[in-house]
This record gives sequence, structure tokens and C-alpha cells, in this order.
Amino acid sequence: MGRVQTVLGDIDVKDMGYTMPHEHILTCPQGHGSKVEEDHLLNSYSKAVAMLREYKADGGGTLVEATPKTWGRDAVGMKYASEATGVNVVACTGYICQEHGMPDDLGDWDIERVVDEMVKDITVGMDGTDIKAGWIKCGTAYLHITPGEEKVIRAACRAAKKTGVSVHAHTTIGTMGLEILKIVQDEDFDTSRFAVAHVDRNPDLWYHRKMLETGCSLIYDGPGKAKYYPDSMRVDLLKHLVDEGYASKLMMCNDMGRRSHHKVYGFGPGFNYIKDVFLPRLIDEGFDEQTVHDFMYANPQKFYEMRDPE
Repeated sequence: MGRVQTVLGDIDVKDMGYTMPHEHILTCPQGHGSKVEEDHLLNSYSKAVAMLREYKADGGGTLVEATPKTWGRDAVGMKYASEATGVNVVACTGYICQEHGMPDDLGDWDIERVVDEMVKDITVGMDGTDIKAGWIKCGTAYLHITPGEEKVIRAACRAAKKTGVSVHAHTTIGTMGLEILKIVQDEDFDTSRFAVAHVDRNPDLWYHRKMLETGCSLIYDGPGKAKYYPDSMRVDLLKHLVDEGYASKLMMCNDMGRRSHHKVYGFGPGFNYIKDVFLPRLIDEGFDEQTVHDFMYANPQKFYEMRDPE
């Protein structure tokens, strides 16, 4: 069977159901970005459960959790929330961009140390538990890639080859995607197993097309966040890319990583904005219903399916 590795163990990819590929239910980024720490602090197990219950009640099946260790990854909390709700949660190993959390001495590490850490999280368990990660995260700064970030990208590709999981990258304001992909190609990693996130913060159709030409997937995770451009911009970009034949390489989610994004913390719009508002808008704007369905079902299932290790 095709499988994906969740915090509760392996499941058949067909059992993923409706899937959002880059979200957050528990974070604790103390020491990073002091101006936004409180808003980024998602530290309540009961609220994490409430988030997932709302998600499931609206048809959610799987949530890909994008919180790395240095941003407060909580393996025990993710398992608890998944068990309490029945929502599949796929955790990550790896690191976000250097600005938002890497070990201070990572630049001095041998790359194989980074690889081994990632492989252990996937094959043995995270943070001293037997709860395993199911994908690898990397990330880059705004308009440049630090040496530490490049090391993590290369390590992610090597660890993914050893374990069969997929990789996706945080980008800062949607920049450096092509440069990331050049490193991925230099590592001779299968770009169909690599995705670039936050691309709709840099709404450059030519740039998105050039990334897709490498064979990668793109994650549009800004719907509902008008401060990062109105949804009309995302609709227009998606129309062009679907018309050009890239529908199978596009995934959608909200990237709700702040208290101010979540109804359970007294704000909004919450995880269900995509399903309740954005997807119906796509259909109203003329998108084929099967294409919209695939954004949330077939595409993430194919992307996160584990492959045979090399």
C-alpha cells in the first residue's frame, strides 16, 4: 500500500482524506522573534484538540503539522490531539530558516550530523519518544540563503533519500524558491518529492511557472490573509497555472501559525476558511470541481506518500 507516516503510525494514503499540507496546532518559539512571540505561542493542548475537532467536523482528514523542533515541536501533544480527535497528524523534522530557529552552532556541524538527526526523527522517533516524523522541513531567508540554510536543504535531500519521505521548504515572503530548487537538483533529489511553500506572498506568475517547470509542487497557504494580498490575486495565479497544465502540482492550506489566526483563541478565520470560503470561491470563479477536489485530496496524497529508500 502507499503509506504516509503519522504521529500514530502508518496509514494508507487513501485514508488521508481532505488534507492541508502546512499548518500549526502547537508551537512555542521562545527566544525567536520576541516581537511576535505571544501571538506565535500555540501552547494549549485543549485548544489544539478544539482546532482539530472543528477541522474534522468540517470534513478534515489529515493535517500536516509544520512546526520544527526549534519552533516548539511537541510530539507528545500532537499525538494526544490526534488520538483525541481522529484527525491524522503528520509531523516534521528539519528546521525553518535561520532567523526563526536553528541551533547556534549548526554552522559548525558536519552535514552528516544534520542528516542523522533527521533520519532518527523519521525512523526512531522525535525528542526522545517513539513518535515519528513523516516529512522534512527546510527554509530560507528573505532574498538570500545562509550557509546554515543551504546545509539544511542539502541534508534534507539526503535524509529523504534514506527514508523515503518528502521535503518542503519555508520561504520568506515567497523568495528564493528557484535558488532552493537549484540546490535540490544539485543534490540529485527527485523534485517531484519537493514542494515550495508561502509562494503566494510573492505573486509572480513567471516565477511560479519557473519553479513548477522543475517538477516540484507549490503550496498556496495565504488564502484568508488579506494583508498578504487579496484572494483575487491567488485565484488569478491559480487559473493561469491550471490552464498551463500544473493542476496536479498545486496544494492549498491556511498556514495558521498565530493565535490571531484561530477561532479557539478568540480570533479567526481558523482552519476551515479554505473549505468554507476559498474552495467555493474557486468553483464560483469557474474552476472545475474535480480540479479543486484534487488540490485537497489527490495532490497531497501523492506528494506525502512515502517512497522506497534509495
